[in-house]
Amino acid sequence: MSTDPNNGLTSSMIGELARAEGAAVSHGDAACLTGNPCDLLITIGGTGVGRRDAAVTALAERGTVLAHGLSLLPGRTTAIGTIAKVPVIALPGRPDQAVAGWWTLALPALDVLTKRFRRPMRTLPLARKIASAVGVSEIALLRQTDSEWAPLTVGDLSLDAIAGADAWRLIPSESEGFAAGALIDAYMLKA
Repeated sequence: MSTDPNNGLTSSMIGELARAEGAAVSHGDAACLTGNPCDLLITIGGTGVGRRDAAVTALAERGTVLAHGLSLLPGRTTAIGTIAKVPVIALPGRPDQAVAGWWTLALPALDVLTKRFRRPMRTLPLARKIASAVGVSEIALLRQTDSEWAPLTVGDLSLDAIAGADAWRLIPSESEGFAAGALIDAYMLKA
């Protein structure tokens, strides 16, 4: 995996998350692009529509952009593609947007590459309802209290909320959320 050191906090955070999953992390020039073996390329930043946002353009010039502008909150400007048969995930530079793309796209890709197909989950009832807009997939952060999930936030992931969460759940774009008391599965953030 390669990350851009110019996106300081976000690059460090995603790099640490990748190392925790057992991935070898290279910062700076992508090892995949300089002829070294690489199984997955992750870039940080440059996925928006500003004048300095060039990651998606660079991906298109060197390979193929499969999707850009996902129906994901946060993480809408995340992109996916390939360069010479290597999967590429271009994460936004904002920490909340990058972590959403990490959880929903990069972790499943790493799981396939490492043949780990079961990520730790826990099923608990919701302490109160989670509301979500139809048409967009949203990340819900959850904290375990006694034997329930207490929703912390949906679609807006502050670093404090991420640090205080025990688990996360993707709410599909066709869902309006979950009723209080509903049993839901959530991906555990801490072992």
